Amino acid sequence: MAMVSEFLGQLTLSYGAEVEPKFPTVVPVRDFDPDKDATRIETAIKTKGVDEQTIIDILTRRSGEQRREIAFEYERIAKKDLTAALKGALSGPLEALMLGLMKSTAQYDASELKASLKGLGTDEETLIEMVCSRNNKELEEIKKVYKEMFKKELEKDVAGDTSGDFAKLLQALVQTKRDEPSNVVDYEKIDEDAKSLYEAGVKRKGTDVATWISIMAQRSVPHLQKVFERYKSYSPYDMKESIRKEVKGDLERSFLTLVECFENRQLYFANRLNEAMKSKGAKEKVVTRIMVSRCEVDLMKIRTEFRKQHKRSLYQTIAEHTKGDYQKALLSLCGGDD
Repeated sequence: MAMVSEFLGQLTLSYGAEVEPKFPTVVPVRDFDPDKDATRIETAIKTKGVDEQTIIDILTRRSGEQRREIAFEYERIAKKDLTAALKGALSGPLEALMLGLMKSTAQYDASELKASLKGLGTDEETLIEMVCSRNNKELEEIKKVYKEMFKKELEKDVAGDTSGDFAKLLQALVQTKRDEPSNVVDYEKIDEDAKSLYEAGVKRKGTDVATWISIMAQRSVPHLQKVFERYKSYSPYDMKESIRKEVKGDLERSFLTLVECFENRQLYFANRLNEAMKSKGAKEKVVTRIMVSRCEVDLMKIRTEFRKQHKRSLYQTIAEHTKGDYQKALLSLCGGDD
């Protein structure tokens, strides 16, 4: 009997820590020849006026792993670093996008976080998007890579650059203490959390932010989805309305991002993309960041949500709101029309 229960215990564990399935638009190309790709890129860079199209065709249609192999071959052939060569050959948003593709997903996320924390004034919008939309596993990986790249702890940098409850929330998230999903639904705990969220906010004068932070930073996502559902039986407002009524500024944005990502992470990204492209002076940074960081993760699913929500495809929206080589690169990462 002990054997059986031990075995079941193992099963639950591996089931609990289930890895999210991936829905990439960029996948490894078959018949991959890094040597040939590197040679073609070298020729494209040397061409008078630079042959951007070839660079786009190759780098947006290879997986991160394959791009690293191309970079290795390129250095051997051209005797220089590919990233430096691309920097010299390209400019503007296309350059930012291509340089982003030369990093692994975690390296890219780490460097975007670093950039949002650097210099005069923190770029809170980026910080919120990055920290609140990444799952435990992604954040763990980002922290590790952040330390390798910058010789600093992400947690410390976040703490040094933010303040108040906003800082407390981000730190709680970066600590990655979130429970793994369990296949056992704990109705008592769901009810208890829903009630605590209500009593810490809408029910009282002022908000007990610490309670909100601990529940939202520590419970598993499936559990929280049920908590928000249950919350409606206590509160006259749903969770998002309650957040808007109770807190303001960066804290409000962070909690809203969290709830949106718990409910449907890909829809959150789809809405971010739509907003960024429709805003005056299309926010290229946001578009680039989401397309580069999600193309090997869940961009296919983001595309589906985009179509459902905005009644037109992501592909058409990119085609309408961007231009030139940058547009070609984005459309290629998008991987097709829906």
